[in-house]
Amino acid sequence: MTTQSATTTTARSATTTATTTLCVVTHEKLLNSRPLTERLRAETPRAFDVVVVSNEEEIDKMRRERADGDLAMLWWFATKEVTTAFASRRDVAERVKWMHSGSAGVDHLMAIPSVREHASTLTNGRGAFSASLGEWGVFACMHFAKRVDAMRAAQRRKEWIRMTVGLIEGKKLVIVGYGDIGQHVARRAKAMGMKVCAVRRTPEKTDPNDDYVENVVGFHALKETCAKADYVLVALPSTEETDKMINADVLSAMKDTAVLINVGRGSTVDEDALVDALRNKKIAGAALDVFAVEPLPSDHPFYTMENVLMSFHCADLTSDYHDLALDCFIKHAEQYATNAPFTNVVDKRLGY
Repeated sequence: MTTQSATTTTARSATTTATTTLCVVTHEKLLNSRPLTERLRAETPRAFDVVVVSNEEEIDKMRRERADGDLAMLWWFATKEVTTAFASRRDVAERVKWMHSGSAGVDHLMAIPSVREHASTLTNGRGAFSASLGEWGVFACMHFAKRVDAMRAAQRRKEWIRMTVGLIEGKKLVIVGYGDIGQHVARRAKAMGMKVCAVRRTPEKTDPNDDYVENVVGFHALKETCAKADYVLVALPSTEETDKMINADVLSAMKDTAVLINVGRGSTVDEDALVDALRNKKIAGAALDVFAVEPLPSDHPFYTMENVLMSFHCADLTSDYHDLALDCFIKHAEQYATNAPFTNVVDKRLGY
């Protein structure tokens, strides 16, 4: 048990004997999803009284009807508006003992002072979607190596053109941000014969038995490590430290044959610098699933650039996406109910 988990368990021990109101803050489109609400009510431990809200009126109704007692919050892909509405009800926030984000990223919650500053424990969906993101990362490498765009263009023109293609076997992949997503990419990339290196804030925390990467370095070596890469995959969280970490300086150090891949958060890449690097052939291409502004404005250059592969923050949006997220939440709800240490505790100081 880590020190943080032990502290969390002690803080909960006196409160979980009575029923805790579980307030599920969600999007109106998900509110009427029977599989979602049925699973929540059927599988959430009996220590919780489940209430689902999706707008200000429902939040205030919950405040009136459940004015006393402990609260737990499940942030289930709620809109910015309802998230802000909750944040403004500080009397509610002060009663919260535990919050869980259905997604792995918690930057939307860290922007709320009452969440960031309150002593309640925050957990997230880390690991729930990493398999799909790991596959997408290797797919992006394959997309450029096998010249998929050129072949599709020839197909549309009904032209038979035998093209030379590349191998990803033996190519160097640098993963920036070596958490759960980065490790899933590394596992698949190594299976394909790639040489994998990683850059992370705390290289000393890498599992000594991790044989997917050849070496792991700190952020101080980011530029020189990316300079040696054939592919640079970014899997960073959105924090003050990582804001535009992949900047013009890093991009200019990369090979002109290299490809940048981003499956983390759009804020971690300087998009203006990336557009310049792509237009001027400073790098060969980019595969992007996340963007600084989402939805990406329709007049953004990325849409029409031939050397850019885009998906729309959906690289992890599998058909069982919500079930995977619920599995993770229910595991943490059981940990709360039994005073067991949480698995995915977010360090609010770091933002992930």
